[in-house]
Amino acid sequence: MDAHAITLTLDIVLVISALLALYFRPRIGGQLAVGLRLIMVGVFILGLTHLTDTLLHDYVTAIDATMRPLLHRALNVIGFLFIFIGFFGMKRAIEA
Repeated sequence: MDAHAITLTLDIVLVISALLALYFRPRIGGQLAVGLRLIMVGVFILGLTHLTDTLLHDYVTAIDATMRPLLHRALNVIGFLFIFIGFFGMKRAIEA
């Protein structure tokens, strides 16, 4: 197995793991559930950034080498924003 195949396989495992974590998250109610769901969406986006980067590198020639890392980082920021907002919502629900 070459390095590209291993990278693609690991990226797919990462995305599947994030989806499984979203599916098997604790079933709680109220604002805690909303916060946890946002956190899990952020984790999914973070996993998706790696898969996107790999696919763009291997199969899309329209995006150049300087734009790909920028897109990767932008998706990471979006993922972490979801996580931050989710934690903030859970903190607010616990304090209420």
